[in-house]
Amino acid sequence: MSNNKEGESSTTSNYFKQIRRVKLYVLGGDGQWDDRGTGYVSYQFVQGNGAVEGLRVTSEADDSKDLLMTKIFEEDVFQRQGDTIVTWTNPETREDVALSFQEADGAKEIWNIICQVQSRLRKNSSEECDTENNSGNNSSGVLHNSDDFYEMSLPQPEMENLEKLQEIVSSATSVTRDRIVDGVMQDGYLAKIYQIFRTCEDLEMEQSLHTLFKIFKGLIMLNEPSLIELCLSDQNVLDTMGILEYDPEYSNHTVKHREYLKNPNLFKEAVPIKSPAILFKIHLNFRLTYLKDVVMARYIDDVSFSTIRELILLNNVEIIAQIQSDSAMLEELFELCRSPSTPKAEAKNGMNLSEKKRNGFLFLRELLEIAKPLQLPPQMAFFRSISSHGLFSILQNGVNSEDNTIVSASTDIMLCTLNHDPQLLRSYINSEEGDNLLKNLIQGLLFFQDVGLKAQITEILRCLFDSTTFGCPVERDGLLETFYLHHMDTLMSPFTSEDSFTEDGELVQNSASSGKDETKSNERSVNLKGSISKRERKECWDCARKHVVELLSFCIEHHEPRVMLYMKRHDVLHKVLKLFRQPNKHLVLAALKFLRQCVGANNSFYNRSIVKNDLFSGVVHLLKQHLYRNNLVNSAIIELFDHIRVKNMKILIKYIVEKYRQVFEHIDYVETFKLIIIKYDQNQEFEKDKANGLVGSEDGHSSWSGKGRESSNPSGRSRGGFGSFRSRLDDDDDESYFDEDDDNDGPVVSKEVLEEMSKSSTSLSQESSGLAAVLNTYEDVDKEDVEINGAKKDASKEDNHDDEPEAKKARISS
Repeated sequence: MSNNKEGESSTTSNYFKQIRRVKLYVLGGDGQWDDRGTGYVSYQFVQGNGAVEGLRVTSEADDSKDLLMTKIFEEDVFQRQGDTIVTWTNPETREDVALSFQEADGAKEIWNIICQVQSRLRKNSSEECDTENNSGNNSSGVLHNSDDFYEMSLPQPEMENLEKLQEIVSSATSVTRDRIVDGVMQDGYLAKIYQIFRTCEDLEMEQSLHTLFKIFKGLIMLNEPSLIELCLSDQNVLDTMGILEYDPEYSNHTVKHREYLKNPNLFKEAVPIKSPAILFKIHLNFRLTYLKDVVMARYIDDVSFSTIRELILLNNVEIIAQIQSDSAMLEELFELCRSPSTPKAEAKNGMNLSEKKRNGFLFLRELLEIAKPLQLPPQMAFFRSISSHGLFSILQNGVNSEDNTIVSASTDIMLCTLNHDPQLLRSYINSEEGDNLLKNLIQGLLFFQDVGLKAQITEILRCLFDSTTFGCPVERDGLLETFYLHHMDTLMSPFTSEDSFTEDGELVQNSASSGKDETKSNERSVNLKGSISKRERKECWDCARKHVVELLSFCIEHHEPRVMLYMKRHDVLHKVLKLFRQPNKHLVLAALKFLRQCVGANNSFYNRSIVKNDLFSGVVHLLKQHLYRNNLVNSAIIELFDHIRVKNMKILIKYIVEKYRQVFEHIDYVETFKLIIIKYDQNQEFEKDKANGLVGSEDGHSSWSGKGRESSNPSGRSRGGFGSFRSRLDDDDDESYFDEDDDNDGPVVSKEVLEEMSKSSTSLSQESSGLAAVLNTYEDVDKEDVEINGAKKDASKEDNHDDEPEAKKARISS
């Protein structure tokens, strides 16, 4: 045993000796630092006119030889440079000295000693005390050598030692931290400090209370989990929070941490928790969170924040594991959430069953919230465990509840499960029991008065039908079929059955479509909206329609074939775009986003519907209303037209230019509309050239014979004008390109032209040169008038190029 202690003492001594290894430098007269040797620095008393505290450097080669003996001066002459260098100027000899430490910890410890001694010297000077008598008193806490500093013991927890304890704790370092923690956690040490606190509070000793606050603030900042748990244990938490109420920076304010923690309503036990250890972990997590976010919010650093957060996470792992293994408690919890909260049931149970049911849903939501940060294996095991107990069946009833707290908790739980694994909820909806869950969600989206709940339900439906997260095709097809066959009509009823609703969203009582489901929806609408004004009901209805349009845009993006078929049957596109007439700008923007989604799909069905029903009339009307306003509506409209131009959607470009050209010609604050007109003119030129058989093949090369092509291009600069013409249309999309009627395998010029060219090679060469000259006018898009090396005269002689003047007049805007 003694040998072990000696070995441990030797190891500790070697460690402290190692971190105190320094090189001593003195600034010479030539301005260079002279190396005076390597040694070990220690804190000792320096003999002179009385014993004073100082630093001693002994030689590494000879322990009896001192390289430096200097006292710690009260003046501010010491400086720390970097992590390993301490320098100072001796005010008596004007000599510059530097200590270069081998370890940063050693420099930090010596610097802390210097700061402590200087602080004590200045305090003694201000109190006009005798420095020699103070330094000679062992009970003053002054350290007589560096070994005492490293092997220190905490002063006794007494009233007169509070200042010394506060200095030790506040100046704790990585070396002294463990010794402070061990000393504080000794049996009875904290209890004595708490007794001192009660005495000081009774006697209203404000200065001592402020010192106690600094002590406990330092103890918490030591970042020792066991010490923090001890301070926040059931027997110590009120005293700890009482001490932390006396912040010296808030001495004029009254803080009531203890009163808050004593409130019995803070902890509501939905079902009995039989394990005392888990119950303590739950209380401890609440106290840690309160300590981190309220009590120490102004002082806590990143390290302490991470320590407390890690401690909370470890407690959560134990809580989840214990609750997951307690099947009886889970069964009791789910049975409580399933119970009907009717007056008869409450009278039978003799308690407020609605309150207990609400607490059950809130407890379940909290369990899922604390399970989210866990690692994947325990998280998956927990979600599967609660799913097997019938989680989604109680959520189905919870969404349909009249208690908004239960509805909100149910939607939060569904979002947690969807973010973890959407297949769990999808599998339940595909089952026979889950059909009502989707119906309740959609009716809640339409009729709930809480706009926050509407947004949550919208997000749930997005996650539920997100095509990027679908698993097997069978599950995907089953879910989408259920949605589009049984629930899409209800979701789109604000547009497809517009006459069945009033302007503020209430169902018309004598509606022809008022079936069983509509009657239930009307009852919910009356129950949820009877207590709010008509204006608020109108706002809720507008919010519901906005979310429906956003979901429709989402469906176009993720499962276009099914939603396109539905829109075609019910003329949804035309009905949704009636929102352009609404005064609510949020609805207008939602409709613009929906139209942009349809146009971006570049589908012939949407394009034909837009042209056939003149659906851009509302867009142009909005454009006229918001000209020069530089708002969201104006920007969305400009972006829509610019997208059509960039993608060269020929059907839409032809429709909007021929219909609204006069409007576009007068808009000059942006170039978008003039560029659309130019794109339309280019497309018309393209159609004329195609009709005349002058359009190149798909690969951009002409189909002339090799001889004719060479004679028309003696310079070898290009392989014919056809390729350059095709390059002018480089922002045509693939689908619009393949919509053209040209034959990829046949000749690209008419037979009559070929027969006429075959009569004479000279005539063929001249005619080819003239054709290239005309078509090459499209290559230089920055020139307004194009002339190519005299080809103008040759081309004007040809009878087969009557449209040449029109091509020469084309002006292309960059």
